[in-house]
Amino acid sequence: MNKYAGILIGLMFLWTQVLGQDSLLTIQQAVESAYLGNAELQQLHAQLRQKENMWKTVTGISAPEISYFKEGVSTGPGDPFAEQRFTISQEFDFPLTTAYRLKGLSQELEALRHKLKARENEIKVDVKSRYVEVVYALHLQQSRQHQLELAQELYKAVYTKFETGMGNGIDLANAELRLDQAKNDLDQTEWILHQARYGLFFSMGLPVEDQKYSIQFSDTLYATDIEISQIMTLAVQERQPEFLATKNEMMATDYFLKEARSNILPDIRLNLYTQDYGTGFDYRGFEVGLRIPIWYPFDQRGKINIALAKQEEVQWKQQEVKLSMKKQVEYAWHNYSVSRSVIERYNTNMKEKADHLRSLSMRAYQLGEIDLLNLLNAQQTYLTSEERYLAALRDYFLQLVTLEKYLEEDLVY
Repeated sequence: MNKYAGILIGLMFLWTQVLGQDSLLTIQQAVESAYLGNAELQQLHAQLRQKENMWKTVTGISAPEISYFKEGVSTGPGDPFAEQRFTISQEFDFPLTTAYRLKGLSQELEALRHKLKARENEIKVDVKSRYVEVVYALHLQQSRQHQLELAQELYKAVYTKFETGMGNGIDLANAELRLDQAKNDLDQTEWILHQARYGLFFSMGLPVEDQKYSIQFSDTLYATDIEISQIMTLAVQERQPEFLATKNEMMATDYFLKEARSNILPDIRLNLYTQDYGTGFDYRGFEVGLRIPIWYPFDQRGKINIALAKQEEVQWKQQEVKLSMKKQVEYAWHNYSVSRSVIERYNTNMKEKADHLRSLSMRAYQLGEIDLLNLLNAQQTYLTSEERYLAALRDYFLQLVTLEKYLEEDLVY
């Protein structure tokens, strides 16, 4: 109960920070909120506590039995008897069998710890990715606002020429349509932003009553400038929690297989007792019994086959994890590399040239040196390069977030 109260207090404290006076939700606060509010993660913590205590229930030591025994009782005066005794009986599995069982449970516990860590990594990737989507939506909204301003500027230029008799109605209608389309595009970004916001709130586990419009987001993210070779990135696969979990599961199945095979060894029974032959409990005795598994081929063969099948299942699971990790790392690495190249090319070359082309084209159109089609092409080149830059920036951060999962360090903050 105290642990659940601590989680609740932690959630309240974090949401108080998140929804405080400044109402600024940082990417790190979003991740911490998700750790505390994610139902699946809390279930894994509960399963871990169960597994940590399970060994106490499978020690192979049964509850002791206390019994009273009396024999040779006569029906004569005083009810004489030949013997009476008190006995304490204790049964337990063969020690080697118990050792294998406990070692198997220990490996399952380690596997569960790795699975919990892997789930935390997945939550972190999910929350950070959704935060990136929010930041992208904010920048896209700014870009569409700029697009609207350019459409208004275009409309004014075309309308001025139309008023002076230098333009025509077709150009004016085209400019009006462009202006309306820019307004539609700007309105659409409002929905894109809300969709990203509520996707983030869901991943955080933020209560409905706290999902307020007053929450603000950092419109700038920072990334570690890294150079990752493909070989180095792939080399860390066998240190990933998912893979380590399968290794522990494999070791656990090996121990459980040994446990099943060790059941050919007899279980042990001890009896300790005190005896009374009519003069008081002056004698002691003990008895040792062995439970011989003469039906071993029937009742244990099934357990062995189950353990072998489980071992095969984990082997295939391990292969699946390795292939899946390789695919995700390869995809993230190559997309990151391409996105970074697009961003660098835009910042060092394309941005200035596209802006210069747009301003020159507008000036040339106003002077009658080019027609509307050339002006529209120049503006479209400018807007397209900006949107591609934003898309590349979005992919750049998303792939960095994915690589965080495999490099075990914060690359986006």
